[in-house]
Formats: sequence, C-alpha cells, structure tokens
Amino acid sequence: MRDKLSDRERVCLAWTSQGKSSWETGKILFISESTVKFHVKNAMRKLGTTTRTAAVVKAIELNLIDSTPDAKRTAEKSDLPQPSSPNKVIEASGRNRTNGFSALHRQCHTASRLTTPRRCPCEVACRIPALSIFAPERPAIAVLPFVTSGPELGLAAALSDRITRAIRRLRWIDVTAPQWARYHLSGMVTRDGNGGIRVTLMVVDISARRFISDDDWSGADSDLFAFERWVAAKISCAALWEAETNPVCRGRPPAELNSRELTMQALPHLLSISAVAEEEALELLERAMELAPDDPLPISLAAWCRGLRAGHHFTANRAEERRAARSLAIRAARLNRCNPLAATMLAAAYTLAHDLERAEVHIERALTLDSGFAWAWGRRGWIRAYRGEAAEAIQCFQIARALSPTDRLHFLCCHGIASALFDMGRYAASIGWFRRAITENPAAVWINRWLAAAYVLANRKEDGRRALAECMKINTGLTITDLRSSLPWHSAYLDRVAEGLETAGMRV
Repeated sequence: MRDKLSDRERVCLAWTSQGKSSWETGKILFISESTVKFHVKNAMRKLGTTTRTAAVVKAIELNLIDSTPDAKRTAEKSDLPQPSSPNKVIEASGRNRTNGFSALHRQCHTASRLTTPRRCPCEVACRIPALSIFAPERPAIAVLPFVTSGPELGLAAALSDRITRAIRRLRWIDVTAPQWARYHLSGMVTRDGNGGIRVTLMVVDISARRFISDDDWSGADSDLFAFERWVAAKISCAALWEAETNPVCRGRPPAELNSRELTMQALPHLLSISAVAEEEALELLERAMELAPDDPLPISLAAWCRGLRAGHHFTANRAEERRAARSLAIRAARLNRCNPLAATMLAAAYTLAHDLERAEVHIERALTLDSGFAWAWGRRGWIRAYRGEAAEAIQCFQIARALSPTDRLHFLCCHGIASALFDMGRYAASIGWFRRAITENPAAVWINRWLAAAYVLANRKEDGRRALAECMKINTGLTITDLRSSLPWHSAYLDRVAEGLETAGMRV
C-alpha cells in the first residue's frame, strides 16, 4: 500500500493529520491549494475512504504516514524539500495579516450581528500555524470514526468532518491524531423512527483512563449546522472543563503546572466574581505570566481580574487597580492575534476601565474569530447595556444563553438582562432576573445593590432595605458616590439607581 501512495500524497496527508487546511499545506510545501486538494483526493481514493479524516486515520493505522507534531519525518522519507518555518511561510505567502483582517472585519460587520450568528471569512485568515504560538500547551482531542452500518456510512463520515470543524473553531483545543491526543471522541449514528438521525457522542480522557461525557443529539439531515454548534457547546461543557481546570485529576502537583494549566486553574476562581476568588485567580495568573510573558491569554484574564476588583469594590485601591487593568490590557492587545477568548477578556478589561470604544473593537474581533462564542456575545451585551441600548443588550444576552445553556457565566447574562430591563423602566420584571442571577451564583452578593434599587422603584421598599443590608455585609463603607464611579453606566441609569439606593438607606 505504501508504494501506491506517492511521496507528495503522504506528505499532504501528514500535514492534514496535524489540522492544516489545504491552503496552509500549500504554503508550507510551496504548491497551490488546488494541488494539495488533488493529492489528498488521490490518497482518499487509493485508501478507499470518502473523507479526509478517514483517510488520515487509515494511513496512520497502516503506518503510511508518521504523525509527528511537525510532519518532518514524513518529508524526510521523500525527496521533497523540507517545510519552511511558519514565519517564513507567512512571508512567502505575501499576505499582510493586519490589513487583510481589517478589510474582512469591515465587510462582515457593516450589518447588525443581532440576527442569527453566522460564520465569518475572517476565520480563514486566522488559521495560520505561526499565530497559534502556544498550541503545544493546549489540550488535544482526536475524532475517531463513528460506529454505524449500511447506508449511514457516508453520513457518519460527514458528521466526523463537521465535528472536527466545530472543535477547531473553539481554538482552545487542538484536533490531532489519536496517538497524540489526550481526549478521544467517538460516537454512533442511527436513524430514529421518524426518518431523522440520532448521534451519540462519547469523550474519554485517555491519560486518566476515565469516561468524561456521553450526550445525544437528534435532528434532521438538514440540521447539520445546528449539530456543529451543539458539538462545540458540548465539548466546552462542564465535564471537560473540570478535567482541564482541575490539575488534581491529572495527578500533577501545582508547582509542576505550565502556563496554560495555571491559567485554566485560575478561571473557576475568576468566574466566581467574589473578592476572595479574584485574589486567588490573580495569584495564579501572575505565576502564569511569569512562565509565559508573551501569552496574551493570562495577561488579558489578569486585566479583567483587576478590572473586576476595581469595578465591584473588592479592593480599597480602586483607581490603582483600574490603571493596572488598563496597562495589562494594552500589553495583551499587542500580543493577541487570533484568540477569541483573549479578545473577549480584553473587551471586558477595557469595559471596566471605562473605555467602551476600545472594548467594542475587541469584542467585534472576538466575534469575527468565532461568531458562536457565547462569552463574546455576553460581553457585547454588557457594552450595549452600559451605553443605554437596552433592547439590543437583551438580544445579545439571549444569544449567549442559547449558544451555551450550561455556561458558568449564565448568571452574568441574567444580571445583564435584569439591568437592561431596569434601564427600560421595567423594575418588577428586572427583580426576577436579578434574583435568578444570585441563585445561579450565590457568591455574587454584590448583585444585591442593584436588586435593592429595583425593589424600591417597584414600590417594595422593605425588600429593598433587606437586599441592601445583605450587600452591605461585604461592602460596609460603600456609598452612592462610590457606586457612580465603579462601572461605566450612562448617567440616566445611575441617577435611578442612586434614587432607589438612597431611599433604601445607602449613604450618599
């Protein structure tokens, strides 16, 4: 079988196994994209497969390609030239990444994004290997062939490709060959009694030898785009998140954690948005920044963390903390290229630094990189809310909730919807959403200050006083003047909050 695959076909398959697109492989090998597609199709035909994924899996099983991290071994076995370094590939391609991104960004965002989330061609411009600087530290998953039979074989192969594409868009996890992956994703495709399809996904942690998750999806053949979004949400779900954010599961002492692992360990503390948790998160992120000073993710998260500490009165030195947040945000912005999470955290940091203009730039970039990223939609909702665009803010929060129903930041979306309803004068409706946010995250006691104002303006003054008393347990010296300078709300909103809190008994 090895003799049947040409050297060029084996090299193209080897780079495909590393998640490279046809365009990227072409630039690496100095051939056209169509030539790469031609060789891959020939390899698929010779191996008797119908998809690239199946061809790669079969080639690895038959030892036709060596799936090393850089595919150099396969190239060395042939008479082909060695691939250039990623930076040289970008230079040889003659593409200006910044200008290309800006043009596509303007093209994709001239219309409102409050309709159904759509894929953006900017996504293609950000799939350059050199820009994924910290890929070696990211977790890796392998998509195994699905179990099925008969006429569903073609559908199973198509679903494998869709799953691979959906996971690649997450960007915080790599898709690679089974022998290099910590996680293995497998599944089964069957037909239900109504002619639809039923897909079962199973994720296994190979390194820890434990089962992670088991989920089902049902729908019609025409719903495969919805299937992609469902897969992305499930891979980001709590079980896999816990596996990545809890180093104890991996049997590693904290002193041995690398930058990415420290960053992931900091996230649960960061998302709690409480004084003690933010302090713990900042300590972990500072250690991560020491290990990887050029990684924009821990820097942008640290910027958001410091902004939270200032905006929610978790520290007495709020002005100093806000300046530190802005400084970290500027540093991370210079380093970030194609990480939607880092871009979202930059938007959050600039928001809390009262710079909504820069926050808007970074959140639009995050949505360009991944239009299905729930956190980005949530952050876009907050920017709209702070500006007084309540109806648009609610739409963004609802999109975020729909994209990721089990997200840890759901309580912030509930808080955002409540705040927007308050801004619209619908105080009674806002109370339910404020209470729901507190129920989802009991550590967020600070939400009671906004709930107290809503109670008072809804003529429930006694409830308002109780909510304020609950808030003042952790912020004993908080005044209305402090509150006015904490978050970048527009003046009309702050005037009504101040009116409610003064009536409830807060000092001016």
